[in-house]
Amino acid sequence: MTHSTATVCENLRAETQALRALVTSGAVHPETPTAFMGWIARNSIDHVVMVDRLATLAITDPAAAAAERALFGKHSAPPDAAPPERFGVMAAYETMRLGLLSWEQLLAAWEIGLDQLIAAALAVGDEARVEWFAGSMRLVSLLEARQMEVWAYGQDVFDAAGVSRAEAARLRTVVEFAMKVRGFSFTNRGEPVPPVKPYVTLVAPDGSQWEWNDPASPEQISGSARDFCLVATQRRHVDDTGLAVIGAGARRWMEVSQCIAGSPMDGPPPRARP
Repeated sequence: MTHSTATVCENLRAETQALRALVTSGAVHPETPTAFMGWIARNSIDHVVMVDRLATLAITDPAAAAAERALFGKHSAPPDAAPPERFGVMAAYETMRLGLLSWEQLLAAWEIGLDQLIAAALAVGDEARVEWFAGSMRLVSLLEARQMEVWAYGQDVFDAAGVSRAEAARLRTVVEFAMKVRGFSFTNRGEPVPPVKPYVTLVAPDGSQWEWNDPASPEQISGSARDFCLVATQRRHVDDTGLAVIGAGARRWMEVSQCIAGSPMDGPPPRARP
């Protein structure tokens, strides 16, 4: 499904507001450890703020965006680095850029930065393309990726706070983003993409049914949309969810699904994040 820039911006704002509501409620401290790569809650918010800034620059000032991406590259880990090292280096870079901000200043910068990103996106329209880390991409796709990341890194913070997030229809964007990068999840590991696409039927947050692909497919995935997104973004192991998975290709997808760009990384093992 192709969404308009306005729709994707609305979903991104709502996703961010859900995370901001948790963070500003006092339910989580900036130093609270999360289950993601040794990060604390502040690292998760630093990352969201920093990537919003990079996305805005990609739209409004491509030269400045390229310079910032180059700076990030200078502070990045080697391509073959293990994920904890890679994300540790990423956190160090973002701390270098944002660490002088107090927690309150960071939250204010987050709100301002999101407003700037959305205003910039709406100003250029639905057909715009931007340069990003992996090359040129549609702006709408970048904004969908932003929502996916806010949801995924936000899940780490919700988990750390012991709070269950109230999901909404916008979760469909995260599901569909995972569908779009299904092939990447395999090719990124040097594995062939299974030729048969699974029939995916998920229960939406409002209880309705979402479905994709051919119902007659021998490969099937069913369950809640939330469980699917938790697995697809590597926040839960498939065995720790209520997903029903039929077929070797579907099972392997749920084992290797990776929505975040970069070298291959594994999600949590069973029972690590129930």
